[in-house]
Amino acid sequence: ASSRVASRRHMGSVDAGAAMEKIRAAGLLRTRGLIGGKWVDAYDGKTIEVQNPATGEVLANVACMGNRETADAITSANTTFYTWSKLTASERSKALRKWHDLLMSHKEELALLMTLEQGKPMKEALGEVNYGASFIEFFAEEAKRVYGDIIPPTLADRRLLVLKQPIGVVGAITPWNFPLAMITRKVGPALACGCTVVVKPSEFTPLTALAAADLALQAGIPAGALNVVMGNAPEIGDELMQSTQV
Repeated sequence: ASSRVASRRHMGSVDAGAAMEKIRAAGLLRTRGLIGGKWVDAYDGKTIEVQNPATGEVLANVACMGNRETADAITSANTTFYTWSKLTASERSKALRKWHDLLMSHKEELALLMTLEQGKPMKEALGEVNYGASFIEFFAEEAKRVYGDIIPPTLADRRLLVLKQPIGVVGAITPWNFPLAMITRKVGPALACGCTVVVKPSEFTPLTALAAADLALQAGIPAGALNVVMGNAPEIGDELMQSTQV
């Protein structure tokens, strides 16, 4: 079993107060869920604490969502699917490329946020931003290469043509230990293919996920193409698993 316990030594010389101010100044401290391009609270107003694992300090209180909010996110993703999937591969590629560029331009803020809520050293956090952004860069290019196939038929007067098409809404449940990279490696290929996504990040590390999603919106990923719900893991997971739209 893995452990989320971190120490001040692991965090190195990160000043938590100064780091949070830098993150706020960049506009990347989000505490609400993202549904249909809007930042929303839980229906019942409940929140959960996000703590610094090295100090126990409360970094933020984020919306604690459940099945109702997840159902809304799925509906939003399903609605947006019909427009996002109709874009050309080149158009989707451009949006993903811009998202990659924004992730890299906010590399330090994302790494600081990751160190504070997850506990990995700043050097490793910076490495994860590079690693996580590389998935978006890769799939931005692969989006233009979703080729079909011509299969040799058994009959001389036939031609078998295979077309690859997006399937719909993707549900992505991600862990705390790689709070950025495990999102981008799932979301990148889904968006590149024309699918839309509902992400459920770990309740221990939702801030990194929300910051990355904010940058996706800024990059031109349309409202509803990427949704983020966090909180009650059993309710969110059940809704994603049971929905016929996912």
